[in-house]
Amino acid sequence: MKTKNSLIYSVNYENYQNKILTDKENKTQGSWKISPEMTGELKYAYVYLKNSEKMIVKKYEIEHFELNDTSKGYNDEDKQCFVFRKSEDVFFEYPHGVIQGRHYRNDDDLDKLPRLDQSEIDRRLENSRNIKTQSETNRKDKRGQTGIKQESQIRLMKLWKLEYSDRQMPHFEIAKQMCDTVDKDPEQDLNALLDEHYLKEDKKKQ
Repeated sequence: MKTKNSLIYSVNYENYQNKILTDKENKTQGSWKISPEMTGELKYAYVYLKNSEKMIVKKYEIEHFELNDTSKGYNDEDKQCFVFRKSEDVFFEYPHGVIQGRHYRNDDDLDKLPRLDQSEIDRRLENSRNIKTQSETNRKDKRGQTGIKQESQIRLMKLWKLEYSDRQMPHFEIAKQMCDTVDKDPEQDLNALLDEHYLKEDKKKQ
């Protein structure tokens, strides 16, 4: 199985314009809590633009990850960002599920996907600019409602069957913790948490 050496993370149109379109001087991107096992695997990052019909708009070559530094404009010092060597504007459709927070994939698989022509790029950018994102608002509204954990558990089971059925389902307590994490933080993603869990298990066997 190919190594998942690439981080794919989602941004809205405003963040794309302000933080992605033109490279930041300090060459940092993002703010996440990612396991050390996973950061050691990641060599590339791709930016997924929300409300663009799953369009990827940027590729970065990662130099390293570091703890957020307030002098670089970050507030969450307990999270990490990455520093990149170089960036490239790329435009293609992400062939997997909608990204809420982040996914992990292989760069070879992504780089061979067909590129979009300029008229299609412009159309999708305009869609992203005009469409208001409701997913995060809806999730925040649901946090205190009865049944939210059941919903996330159902999504976890469906995702496991779709992409990870060759692996053992995480122990109940670990699965519950994953569901609690995504319920509390709209930037978290079950795909990423499952990938990090299985990578950690594989590292234990080495």
